[in-house]
Amino acid sequence: MSGTYLSIYNWFLSNAQSLVLMAIAVIGVYLGFKREFSKLIGFLVIALIAVGLVFNAAGVKDVLLNLFNKIIGA
Repeated sequence: MSGTYLSIYNWFLSNAQSLVLMAIAVIGVYLGFKREFSKLIGFLVIALIAVGLVFNAAGVKDVLLNLFNKIIGA
C-alpha cells in the first residue's frame, strides 16, 4: 500500500465512529423530513447493527471468530 492510501486508511479508522454517527443522523433527518417512515424504521434497524459493529469491533471479531472455528472445526 502506498503512503497516501495508508494515511487515508488510518484517518478513516481513527474517525470511523464519528463518521458513522454523522451519516446515521443525516440520513435519519432526511427520511424524517420526507415522511418515509417505513424506510426510516428499516434504516434504524440497519443503523443499530452498524453502530454495534463500529463501537464494539473487538467483541464482534471474537464472536465471528468463534463461529468460524465452530463451522470449520479448527
